[in-house]
Amino acid sequence: MSRNSEDQGRLSGRICVIAGAGGAIAGAVAARLTAEGGRVIGIDRRPLDVPFPVVAADLRSEAETRLAFERIHAESGRIDVLHVNAGPMDREDHGLLETSPEVWERVFRAVLTPAVLSCRYGVPVMNPGGSVVLTGSFLAGMGAATAQMAFSAAKAAVTQLGRDLGTHLARRGIRVNTLALGPVEAPETRAMFERMGEEETRRRFAHIPMGRFATLDEIAAAVTYLAGPDSGYLTASELPVHGGIRAAYTVPDH
Repeated sequence: MSRNSEDQGRLSGRICVIAGAGGAIAGAVAARLTAEGGRVIGIDRRPLDVPFPVVAADLRSEAETRLAFERIHAESGRIDVLHVNAGPMDREDHGLLETSPEVWERVFRAVLTPAVLSCRYGVPVMNPGGSVVLTGSFLAGMGAATAQMAFSAAKAAVTQLGRDLGTHLARRGIRVNTLALGPVEAPETRAMFERMGEEETRRRFAHIPMGRFATLDEIAAAVTYLAGPDSGYLTASELPVHGGIRAAYTVPDH
């Protein structure tokens, strides 16, 4: 994505932590934050071949998450931006009546727990002016007969976490906002739609006014906006990055 020279360096010198640093979205976000002058540090439980340092930790574990943030604080002195990107979909997550309690708990542990623990241990070492960017979903704000139900409920909880935490931290000068993401042009999303088949994919896209996936650059730009000073009066809010899907009942054929 091209940017004017005056847009460069909006995050100059800021320590930017990506909790859940694997995958295409995290890679695009890291590249954009770095281009804006930020110093990116990742946290992930898997070994990653990426051009920024990564602290090994399972963000579902309180002990490992605490140690990861303690290490980052000790080495960097502070955190300015915290982007929580953890929480993949689960293939065994369906409707409530079909999804076992074990899968339901597993999904919440994968989606909600990393957001809670990352904020619990990341926020205390943030200075005034810090920004937390959580990753939610457009599914958190609407009903869907075909969506993964535990995932939608967990993302709704992440969104509410962002609202409450943003309110609690506002007088401390720390902002908290949540992305309401729609489908993103990433390998994981493309594979999910391929499993659905052509007919089901067409049905889903019929309700997206823009008729396409979001690009990785568009998601990275949204995170950078929430991380930087241009969004300085935005907190306890959702940023809709979903192609207008929540506004659509029917859409044009062409």
